[in-house]
Order: sequence, then structure tokens, then C-alpha cells
Amino acid sequence: MQITGSIVWAACNPILTLAIVLSVGIFMSRNGTVSAKDSKMLSTILINTFYPCLLFTNVILGVSSANLKSFLIMTLASAVILACGSLLGILILKLTNPPEGFRYGTVMATAMGNYGDMVLAIVVSLGNLPPFANGDAAKGVAYVAAFICFTNIFFFTIGFKYIGEDFKKLKTTELEETAIADPEQNKADLAFLIIDDTTNANAGSSSRDPQQIDVVEDERSHSVRNPRFKLSESSKFWITTIANPCNIATVLGLIVTMIPALRSLFYDPSGSSQPLSFAFKSFSLIGGGAVPIGILNVGTALGRLTPKKFAPPRVIGAIAFCRLVIMPVIGIAAVQAMAVNGVIDANDKMMRFVLMLQTAVPTASSAVYITQFWHPEGDADAIASVILVQYGVALVTITFALTIMLSLLT
Repeated sequence: MQITGSIVWAACNPILTLAIVLSVGIFMSRNGTVSAKDSKMLSTILINTFYPCLLFTNVILGVSSANLKSFLIMTLASAVILACGSLLGILILKLTNPPEGFRYGTVMATAMGNYGDMVLAIVVSLGNLPPFANGDAAKGVAYVAAFICFTNIFFFTIGFKYIGEDFKKLKTTELEETAIADPEQNKADLAFLIIDDTTNANAGSSSRDPQQIDVVEDERSHSVRNPRFKLSESSKFWITTIANPCNIATVLGLIVTMIPALRSLFYDPSGSSQPLSFAFKSFSLIGGGAVPIGILNVGTALGRLTPKKFAPPRVIGAIAFCRLVIMPVIGIAAVQAMAVNGVIDANDKMMRFVLMLQTAVPTASSAVYITQFWHPEGDADAIASVILVQYGVALVTITFALTIMLSLLT
């Protein structure tokens, strides 16, 4: 194995690009241009507008009925990688005991990798150079687009829900503390419960106030006449989570791209104008802002970090070790074994490369702005500290991983 200048630069290039954009966000946060509440607003716009447009257009560009087999392979691979990351995250949760407010976030930080922009940057940098054939970069972009279809659905359902769970629990804790701090309110609540219990216990007693009996009977008859089906809070949460704009956009994109006649209304690979090409260009224009604004927003979270706000070193170290060491070792070995045994086409070097590379990336920056979305004040200190450490370490680990991958493909 030999580390060449082109390999080192390919690994450093996307991380250095991210570092520059993050630095702008850090500066904006430090000089007071962007507050925590502003970051929360930006994350809301990203999740509800920018990312849905980006996902819709990327699905149409990268997936079609012609490459359905590759899409299915990438979907299966993404599910396996996410499952592996989630299991490692649960293990970290059990072993490191993260603080309240970053327990579910710890699991998601381990499961959610930067499967999109970082992988795309490396694929575009190396895709047309040996050991790949000329034109393989475009094929690699399509593979990445197919891969992130499932991962984005995971991010904005499972990831979105469970990161939010951290802050639901914190809210409950705050309410309990308020109750302890206000004993008079506690007494009032207790008295109400006792009166209500006594009323229920004496429901059949003839000594009850006739007027009270009439009120109770009226309420009972009203509930019988007007039955109401009520969803549990958990069900409401899941429905809202699954039906968020990012998932709707991904599903609509898949429907459009799998029906050639419908796809041709929006997009034609030859570049000719189509009836709905104006809509596609509009969505592309809006979606184009998702990555830079998302990274800027991560930078603003990093800018508010102080050493006291960092997640515990044991948690940061465990997540980094799993994402940047354990996952690549498992991924590279598994892909190589599948190629040798004919499970995947050994001659499709770009597919093998994308699959291996997806296991070597650090935590996704989207975990930061999903946290900002849920946090009442827009803070994301714990996950921001995880991102900061990982992207520094990734400069070394991805270079080393790329060297191994390219040597196996040569």
C-alpha cells in the first residue's frame, strides 16, 4: 500500500471545504450575528423547505427505473450500515451512560453518518482516476444518490423522533422541578385528586348532591352521543414524524422517477426543456442552499461551544472510535468478502468503493440541526462537540481508509 499525494488531497479536500464553511458559521456565532434562537429558526427552515427540495431533485437525478437493481443493492446496504451503527450506539449508551439530553442523541450520532456530501466530494475527486474508468464518477454519484434515499428516510423518522425524545424527557424533569419548587400548587393538585377520587368512589351513593348527579349523568350521555377517537401522544408523534416534508419529498421523488413518463415531465438527461422543468429548476435552486446553510448552522453551534458544554470525553471518544475505526474495518472487510464470493459484482469497482466509503465517514452534520430544531432554545452543545472532535480525527482516518480501499480495488 502506498499513500500518494492525490489520495491524501482527495481525503483532505472535502474536510477542508467543510472546515472553511464551518469557520464562517463559528465567526457569525462568536460576533453575535446568529444567536441560538436564530439557529433554531434556520434548522426549521432547513427541515421544512431546503432539504425537501434537495431530496426531491436528487432522487430524480440519481435513481431511475433503469438502475433499479443498483438502487435495491444500495438500499439494502444502507439499511445494514444504519442497523450496525444503531447497535453500536445502543452499546455506547449502555457502557458510557451519557448525560440527560444526549442519551438518544448518542445512539443517533453513532448511527447517522455523513453519507451524502462528504462521500460525493470524494467520489467526484477520485471517480475518473485509476483504478476507476473514465466516466465512473457519474456512476458513483448515482450510487450515492440511491444510497441516501433510505438513509434520509431513517434520519427524518427514527433519527428525528429519537433526538426529540431527549428533550421531551428534559421537559418532564423541568415540570417536576417546578412542582417541587411550588408546594402550594402541589397541595391544590392533591386536593383536586382527593375530591375527584371521593366523587368516583361514591358514584352510587344516594347521599350525593342531586345537582352533581345530574351533571355527571349529562356528561356521560354527552360522551355516548358524541364518541371521540383519540390518538395517543406517541401515535400523534409518529404520524407527525413520518409525514414530515423531507419524507414526503423523498417518496414523491421515488414515485416520479420510477414512472418514465412522469419523470420526463420534470427532467430529461439530454438537457432538453420539459413541461415541468421550470418546477424542477426551482426546487434545485432552493435545494442548492441546503448543504451550505446546514453546514453554516453547524458552525454556529460550534461557535457557542465552551469546554464546559462538551459531552463527556468517554462519550465523544466512544462514538468517534465506533464511527471512524470499527465501522470502516467491518465495512471494508464485508464488501471485500462479498466481492470475492460473487455476492456483488467484483468488476464494478465504483459500487465497491461507495459501499466501503459509506462506512468510514463521521457523524452527519444534520444531527446538529435536528437537535437545534427540537431544543427549546436551539442549543446543540453535546452533538456539536462530537462533530468537532470527529471531523478533526477524520482527516487522518479517512486518508488511511482510502489508501486501503484503493489498494484493494487496484
